[in-house]
Amino acid sequence: MNTSLYLFPLPVLDAPPPVSDIGDLLLGCGFVGEAFEAHHYLAGPEFFRHITFAGCSPHLQLERPADGGWDFCHVSLIPDRQPAPLFVAPGRSRPRCPSCRAAVPGWKEKLQVWERDSARLWRCQACGESCPVAMLDWRQYGFGARCAVEIHQVYPGEALPGDGLMQLLSEGTGREWRHAWAGSSTS
Repeated sequence: MNTSLYLFPLPVLDAPPPVSDIGDLLLGCGFVGEAFEAHHYLAGPEFFRHITFAGCSPHLQLERPADGGWDFCHVSLIPDRQPAPLFVAPGRSRPRCPSCRAAVPGWKEKLQVWERDSARLWRCQACGESCPVAMLDWRQYGFGARCAVEIHQVYPGEALPGDGLMQLLSEGTGREWRHAWAGSSTS
């Protein structure tokens, strides 16, 4: 499974900013370039100014393969979806209760249902608190949200969004933004 770096607005289950506004912000700062399909963009001329990759020389394919496949680094905007989907990083997610920090038992068995609706309520067996699955602590290896910016072909921990990009999104939308790594929405 391919993985991606995601950026998403808080609160995750509230109506998100219009995807067109998010796209305009990313295009205006040069993070994204030419659109090649609806909501899919090539990396822009300032892409590497807004994202930091770990390691001395990451190998990234920034051009779309001749066969039109999806296995290259590009950016897509995931428009408002209800119910809000849950995205998790394969083999890395271990959610915890946001109130008492207890591990969530049996989460793997529930994952297929949760991936379709992260607004579904979960109740902690340890402390009795309830919250939507999207509000569990996924430790940046999962998230639930109604919309997101997806940077494809980024492995968990391989890259981080720059403070300037997160600030631009926050100021441009009036919402705080976070990041997480998870499986790609287009594999």
